[in-house]
Amino acid sequence: MNLSNKKLNIDYALVQMSYWVTSAVLFCFTTVFLQFRGYSNYEIGIVFAVGNIIGFIAQPFIAGLIDKSRKRILLRCIRLCAALSALLMLGVYFLPSGSVGIIGAYALLIAGSTLLNPLCISLSFYIESWGCGVNFSRARALGSLSYALCNVVLGMLVQRVSANAVPVSFIIFSALLGLIALLFIPGERAHRASAGAFEQASGAKPSALSEFAGENKRFMLFLLGTAALFFTHGMIGNFMIEFIRNIGGGSEDMGNVLAFMTVAEVPVMLLFGRLTRRFKCSSLLRFAVIMFSIKELMIYLASSIPALYAAEVLQAFSFAIFVPASVRYVDEVIARRDAVRGQALVTAMITLGSIFASYFGGLLLDTSTPKYTLLIGVIVSVAGTLIMLGAIQTTES
Repeated sequence: MNLSNKKLNIDYALVQMSYWVTSAVLFCFTTVFLQFRGYSNYEIGIVFAVGNIIGFIAQPFIAGLIDKSRKRILLRCIRLCAALSALLMLGVYFLPSGSVGIIGAYALLIAGSTLLNPLCISLSFYIESWGCGVNFSRARALGSLSYALCNVVLGMLVQRVSANAVPVSFIIFSALLGLIALLFIPGERAHRASAGAFEQASGAKPSALSEFAGENKRFMLFLLGTAALFFTHGMIGNFMIEFIRNIGGGSEDMGNVLAFMTVAEVPVMLLFGRLTRRFKCSSLLRFAVIMFSIKELMIYLASSIPALYAAEVLQAFSFAIFVPASVRYVDEVIARRDAVRGQALVTAMITLGSIFASYFGGLLLDTSTPKYTLLIGVIVSVAGTLIMLGAIQTTES
């Protein structure tokens, strides 16, 4: 059976779009919704931290299972995560305010989303094993556009209608993600039937985690830097509403700022393939991590909504480059037998940064000021940049 490159690229782009819409609902509006239900910033921080801890622990385990199965359970994991997420949020919608069940469900929802991210990334490599080329950067750029549109629309709905728009939207988009993942069934069956060369080439067993760490010492340092670098990124994402309110904005302003930030990513992601023809992946990564800290510093210095918009322009030169560059970097420096684990560990370290950002961010916001909270974040971000500059290995392309 000849697989259609065009159809598979469209289907993969739809997976990225639906995943990033659910991510926008979950990570950008959880604080707004839980505050609406009566929870404090400290409690919300605990929810984010616990959810990220669960995801952090589960990611390497799930990645190891997928690598051992030669990725055959990858799509099943995506479908299962999407279905369970929709059911959990349905429970959140009907549970009474102040319920412990809401806290537990939200922690599991955050864990599920952190698990889905590396699975959706690895799906592109799985599809390529069927003999089809996947344009990851374009699909990820479309994901950013859907993320931006969701933030604008949901920001308006929350401010003008009700915060209950948050769980309703999440249920709809999680169900959509699961349905889109079903589109890959014919292609997956054809791949299994043909028993392609990729399976034979990747037949080596994935390394044990201790062996993996020993073989990839600089990569482990890279992971540590990633966790520190994303501390502020996670804190700003989780508690953006507090930083917006501190400079005179509201939920609609938050949605618009997040949308602008995300749209700024799109041109660079779309042009990433051209950038890699002119610059090495390692050089792009070094540039991106420097721009991360400059962006966080500008957010800290922002005293108005227009100044915040100006700071978010740098999203195009930080996050927008880091995402596709880190995916390519892992593919270049990590053995193919550990491909999913490598991608999952990067996401796990981003998650680890979010764990600390969630706990300490909520604690600092309840005990000090948004400005002081951002200052701590900037210091940690700069430390992450310095670690990353020393850890990134020079790549051939």
